[in-house]
Amino acid sequence: MNVKLFAPRRAAVALAAAMVGSVAALSVPSVPAMAQAPVIVGNQTATAIVESVDHDAGMILLRDKAGNLDTVRVDADQRAKLPVLHPGDKIGLRIVRTIDASIAPPGSPLPESTENAAGTRTGPHPHGMMVSFKRERVKVTGVDTTRNQVVFVDPDDITRVVLVRQKPMQEFLKTLKPGDEVDTTVMDAVSFSVLSRLPA
Repeated sequence: MNVKLFAPRRAAVALAAAMVGSVAALSVPSVPAMAQAPVIVGNQTATAIVESVDHDAGMILLRDKAGNLDTVRVDADQRAKLPVLHPGDKIGLRIVRTIDASIAPPGSPLPESTENAAGTRTGPHPHGMMVSFKRERVKVTGVDTTRNQVVFVDPDDITRVVLVRQKPMQEFLKTLKPGDEVDTTVMDAVSFSVLSRLPA
């Protein structure tokens, strides 16, 4: 189980995931090349037990069925909207990730990342949902359509090389050239419900 979805992610992860995992159709040439709709690249369900909660830091330690531990961070401005979890709670999780990528028009403003959360705190099974849109702009420095590779520089000024494996994204690769700036959006949505709770 991997639910570390709310810690900051690097731009390289966004473009690499877009290039490697997307199965989107591509746009017509009259507009900037882009996936026509966000593409689901991850969809999993899991159950976990809450081991500990640090309310001040917004850190929740979870143990999955196999005994593995994962830490989830919830930003301070989202905590008030979500149910309060307690050690011993058994929760059900659904994690969905989508990817979108498009060539940024020249002079367009940088994309901004956003996060939101909602939930219910009452009833026998409180539930909540956290959604984050991680948006980054990267600059393409090399394209090799023979090897299906793209080289780009992320916002941290780190050069990355990505092998493009999926056929639709190989078509998108053909629309890229050195100097293009590409906007990527990674959407992570995690919904959870308290399945059982230890008596108070």
